Amino acid sequence: MSSVNWSRDDHPLFKMGNFTVTRAQFKYITFTIIGVSLLWPWNCFLSASAYYGERFVGSPSLAKTYSSTMMTVSTITSLIYNYYLSQAQTGANYHRRVNLGLGITAAIFCLMAFSCVLEIFLAMNDTVFFFGLMTMVLVSAAATCLAQNGTMALVNVLGSIYANGVMVGQAIAGVLPSVALIASLLIVGETKTEGKRNVESNFGLFLYYITASLVSLVGMGLLYIVAKKGDNEYRALEDARDENGDHIGVGIGDGDVGGSGEYGEELDVGQSRHVPFHVLWSKLKYLVSTIVTTFAVTLVFPVFASNVQSVHEGSGWVFKKAIFVPFIYFVWNMGDVLGRILCGTPGSRLLIRNQKVLLLYSVLRIVYVPLFLTCNVHPEKGALFASDIWYIMLQFTFGLSNGQCCTSAFMVVGDHCDDDDEKEAAGGFTTVFLSFGLALGSVASYVVAMM
Repeated sequence: MSSVNWSRDDHPLFKMGNFTVTRAQFKYITFTIIGVSLLWPWNCFLSASAYYGERFVGSPSLAKTYSSTMMTVSTITSLIYNYYLSQAQTGANYHRRVNLGLGITAAIFCLMAFSCVLEIFLAMNDTVFFFGLMTMVLVSAAATCLAQNGTMALVNVLGSIYANGVMVGQAIAGVLPSVALIASLLIVGETKTEGKRNVESNFGLFLYYITASLVSLVGMGLLYIVAKKGDNEYRALEDARDENGDHIGVGIGDGDVGGSGEYGEELDVGQSRHVPFHVLWSKLKYLVSTIVTTFAVTLVFPVFASNVQSVHEGSGWVFKKAIFVPFIYFVWNMGDVLGRILCGTPGSRLLIRNQKVLLLYSVLRIVYVPLFLTCNVHPEKGALFASDIWYIMLQFTFGLSNGQCCTSAFMVVGDHCDDDDEKEAAGGFTTVFLSFGLALGSVASYVVAMM
């Protein structure tokens, strides 16, 4: 992170030799960590699919329906609860919502961690454990809604660069599982599952779940430091003034990053008035339509990532499906990370502010579906373009376009709102459409899978 300009009111928070972290930078780091914690629970449940497949080996129907049931429970819960939170505006304390959501997430994943190693859980009846697991998924989804609703409300007022921090954090959380899976396969190798019940402790998953709890607690701790007395105002970075009183734009680097904020307001102040949906829709309809379209199209990516094989399958261990699939997930997520980071750089040309252009761009991404069909989807028939490089480039640019679209949409929300109440309400408003886009995308993925 490059140095930022800071006013006389924005003193360095940490200083060690030539290394300095200002309050502005510290806030960016805080919201990046919170962004990681928002997506980590979802990745935990997805990454645990293989373990639960073994856990329910004695109940094939439960093993087969785990992933689809988990996604259904999570997406429906998120859609309903996000809508409720978006309406519960007047007097809403968004700072408290973030803390409550992260706190519940930490508790849930601590319990989930011990469910992988304690005999009382390992010996539990499959059906009872399955329903308990889905309950944890439901509560985790609700907790994520609370944290996400509060986070987006805060960053909409703070300024667009903080929204970028949240989006970058979520992308980082997407990269980690594929890296961990590749590393475990390279170190341990593939495991063979016997056709009998043999439930054993899984300390790898235990550590993964515990890490989810720790990340949430770290996010809470950093937010407490940001909001503590003496540093409890939220203000946009670009509202800073230099010593002569002239306006300066600050962010990850120098330059205008957009957004606005009111100097001196407390981070935990409640929203003063209710902003109706139709008011927000009139101002943000193209942005939220972009969010829905982006995620609906993006969720076809796992269908191809899980099924397209290397054209060099059998030519070496690197091209084996067990390695090639997580590698493709890694490639896509790296593109996603890069797209999100570049949107936050000063004067970025990747940051799209025009709502209509954003929506058109998100719709045009549908062209990736027929392009993916040119790859090695059906190995027995062969690929139209027998090239792994072609497929890897498609996945990377697909991830890059996802990061660019969703980050641009969330970063410019504050630009289209007139006051802080609208910006805070827009946090819940946009997350409703995010949930709807994910739900729509999960349905679309089934259609593409049948194709």
